[in-house]
Amino acid sequence: MEGRVEIFYKGEWGTVCDDYWDLKDAIVVCRQLGYTTAVRRSVGAEFGEGTGRIWRDNVGCSGSESMLSSCSASYWGSNDCYHRDDAGVVCTSKLYLPLMNFVLRPQSKVDY
Repeated sequence: MEGRVEIFYKGEWGTVCDDYWDLKDAIVVCRQLGYTTAVRRSVGAEFGEGTGRIWRDNVGCSGSESMLSSCSASYWGSNDCYHRDDAGVVCTSKLYLPLMNFVLRPQSKVDY
């Protein structure tokens, strides 16, 4: 599975900025979605530019967190990004059920 990372927060979908976005961040997202790990991170809106809010910036995960919201980051909605900076992930090996409030938006715009 691959796609742009979007977060549902306060009743609104928004994206994650790719500033400091690395493989450890992608691993946390993939695990939260129910995959065993991430193959790679995606930057520069590789899976298309989102619309609306950019919820997270300067995300910094150790890789052991179970949810992206447990990682350090700028305050919700505080960023210096554009949607051309949207982050994404490429996940592999389905393992368990997703936790909540996350979706990957593939370039084809199919919602899961």
